[in-house]
This record gives sequence, C-alpha cells and structure tokens, in this order.
Amino acid sequence: MNAIAGGSLVPVPGGVLVKSAGRIIGAIGITGDSSDNDEACAVHAIEAVGLTADPG
Repeated sequence: MNAIAGGSLVPVPGGVLVKSAGRIIGAIGITGDSSDNDEACAVHAIEAVGLTADPG
C-alpha cells in the first residue's frame, strides 16, 4: 500500500475489524496515542455499541 501511495502512507497498528454475528461488517482505525492505547480505545468503542472487536 505504501508503494501505491508513493511513500506518503505510514502504516501503524490501531485498526480493528468490526464483526456482527461472526461476519466482518467494517473496521475502525484510531491514532493519536500509543498503538496499544489506540487499539484499546477502538475495542472499547466497538464493544460499547454491542458489536464484536477483532484486533487480529
């Protein structure tokens, strides 16, 4: 992906898949703190609305 973006993309952890009834229905990405805190925030948000988080 970084090559496609001409080197302007910086991949970092923090993305979490969103599942419902075992099926992937989307994803959420959060950045701004450490990768662990970003992931924890995403998981909390997903679970708060009754869905299942899959951080991989």
